[in-house]
Amino acid sequence: MTSISSILSAAVCFNLLVGAAIAADNYSLWPRRPAELEQARRLVREQKGAEAVHLLQPFIKDGGIAGREARQITGAVNVQRYLSRRHPEARVYTVKSGDNVYKIAAAEKCPFELIMLLNGIVEPAGLRVGQKLVLVPMNCRAEINLAQRELSVWDGETLVADYNLTTADGASGKAGETTLSACEGYLEGTRLPRRSAQFSSSDRVLLFANGVSLVGKAKSAGNALLMEQRDLNELSLLLAADSPVVIR
Repeated sequence: MTSISSILSAAVCFNLLVGAAIAADNYSLWPRRPAELEQARRLVREQKGAEAVHLLQPFIKDGGIAGREARQITGAVNVQRYLSRRHPEARVYTVKSGDNVYKIAAAEKCPFELIMLLNGIVEPAGLRVGQKLVLVPMNCRAEINLAQRELSVWDGETLVADYNLTTADGASGKAGETTLSACEGYLEGTRLPRRSAQFSSSDRVLLFANGVSLVGKAKSAGNALLMEQRDLNELSLLLAADSPVVIR
């Protein structure tokens, strides 16, 4: 005659086996980290960024963890090319009489800070007639995902850069399309005039037409999104005046 303890022991063993089977089955449904991500990181270390970007294209618009990592790797590679003379649309501009950095920036859709960076200009007023400048027209748009605390920059279907938002609560209720309306610079808490020689070394703040701002300091209030200041300064070089911005 089978004892009650034997029956209970068998039942416990059966339940453990079933539980293990269910757990194993569930685990098989969990998203696995694609091998392409590690391959891409290896390629970047080997200075084969273009190959890494090509490898990650199928994951770029994925909404999960793999997509986020693919965008970060791709952005880290592409932003270096977009903010350099190696940009595919980089061209040479000859300074004419009456030109200044700000006028050229507005006409050519190249942020004036980027003009100064690409050409090693320290003093904005120091242009000479006939001087050759390398320009990179920026036709990028920014997409902000509040739920994922992510800001990505796109040139058509090309992902240019991807940044983390430190806090995304400030734009609640501001979902939709807008544009970049202004880029301000602050040095030790003091706002600098746009034409200041120190503007290029300032901490940037980006203002959107819908009242939302991107800032690098938590003390800002209102409809402010927070991100690392170094990322924000870099972002200001990628977006020209009136660049489209989508918040969702």
